Amino acid sequence: MVNSSFAGNSSNAFDNSSTSVMLSSNESSEFKIVKLFLYAIIFLISVIGNTLVCIVIARIRRMRTVTNCFILNLAVADLAITCICIPFDIPVQENNYKWPYGALLCKILYPLQTIAMLASIFTLMAVGLNRFLAIVYPLQNQMTKRHAKGFISAIWLLSALFTLPYILVLRFDEDTMFCEENWPVDVNYRKAYTLSLFLVQYVVPLTVITVAYLKIAREMRKCIVNKRKSYCSNGALSKSHRTEGKRVVRMLIVVTALFAICVLPNNVMWLWLDFGNGEEYDNFWDVVAVTNIILFANSAANPIAYTICHDNFREEFRLYFTCDRNIFKSKLELSSFSRGTRPSLYTTTLTTLHTMKKKELKKMLKKSPETDV
Repeated sequence: MVNSSFAGNSSNAFDNSSTSVMLSSNESSEFKIVKLFLYAIIFLISVIGNTLVCIVIARIRRMRTVTNCFILNLAVADLAITCICIPFDIPVQENNYKWPYGALLCKILYPLQTIAMLASIFTLMAVGLNRFLAIVYPLQNQMTKRHAKGFISAIWLLSALFTLPYILVLRFDEDTMFCEENWPVDVNYRKAYTLSLFLVQYVVPLTVITVAYLKIAREMRKCIVNKRKSYCSNGALSKSHRTEGKRVVRMLIVVTALFAICVLPNNVMWLWLDFGNGEEYDNFWDVVAVTNIILFANSAANPIAYTICHDNFREEFRLYFTCDRNIFKSKLELSSFSRGTRPSLYTTTLTTLHTMKKKELKKMLKKSPETDV
């Protein structure tokens, strides 16, 4: 249940509490400078990193796997969180949380933040379940890219449905200049919605993901011990797939752990506000600002996690940012051809790569077939 005015998946906008909490900022100039500096760094890393993730997956053929379809969706959600939250929320913070964008954007911006955050955790849950099915039940029908696209559409639709009550109660108060929630006062709908969002966007998905990865770990352990032919044959291809599968699972576990760690402090803060006495703490809003910085850092940390934990992402990023840009562009050309490319077209493509080192060319061609891991 993250604060909506900064994070996007909470029933509690900063301005939501404006009728009951005195929103005052006692930030020192040093705190404000550090805060704005961190926002700027997070924004740049997130935009550059997640944009590059989208480019690599969308344009390099061998990167278009089922798992990477979900990674692409996660990168889009991270971009949405970064581009909607940080640029629009900083002026709100600096204006003592008064809303300068009018009634229409009050109904649009905060819900979009909520939808993007819900889409992130639902995507992590979907990719965890996909890995579970692929590893624990390898002989059954596996998810295809077409199925993945359907799941992604369902993720965004479900996120929008969970956000609908929030959209309905948001209103812009022209007298106080706050974009706030206007829940019925006779029943604690706000607390109920806050708690339900916390369960839906944090507790339940992370529980499902944890169980899935524990079962995956147990299956991989059995695979090593028993050397089962269904998944653990001694062939080179099977060994290669096992190694790659472990790397993917490790990367996904790291990304999920980052989400859990970065989102939890902000969730706790808003539960404290709605169910405790957080508003009585003098520096409550300064602490909330810190938790939001931690939350936003998650969107910037994900591309770094992909780079550290997965060789394919690391290699493509290296080619993109170094003098090997020609190799990256050549991979884009090769990605338009299938393994059954006509010899004449294949020869023509190779001719365009005559300046490439033989070793790099051989490595590139070896990796070009698409494999879903």
